[in-house]
Amino acid sequence: MGKILLTCVLALVFGFGGAVVAVTAFQDQLAGTQGETGLTGAPGPRGPAGQDGADGEDGATGKAGKAGKTAKVVKVAPTSVDLGSQNCSGRSVSVITDVTITAQQKLKLTRRDVCVVGSTTGQ
Repeated sequence: MGKILLTCVLALVFGFGGAVVAVTAFQDQLAGTQGETGLTGAPGPRGPAGQDGADGEDGATGKAGKAGKTAKVVKVAPTSVDLGSQNCSGRSVSVITDVTITAQQKLKLTRRDVCVVGSTTGQ
């Protein structure tokens, strides 16, 4: 503590030059103990393997459930649908029918309105 006080007094009396001389003169006494470096050391040896656990007892077997009902077979007649763009039987939908790339590397989409023109149920 005395060395630090002397350094402060020399710094006050002689200014910056006195502080430099005092720190240089008492450098070894002013230095503290070396701290930890923060570097990670080498890994330690591998420990022994642990013991396996004991097997537990099996649980009780539950009661089996009922079998499900058989599915009903439904006959569905296939339907064929005619698509077109005129004489629509319902609402038309805009569909992309062609895609091209222009000379400027832009995508050009061609759209067309398509709708159900007629449908027939096959037997």
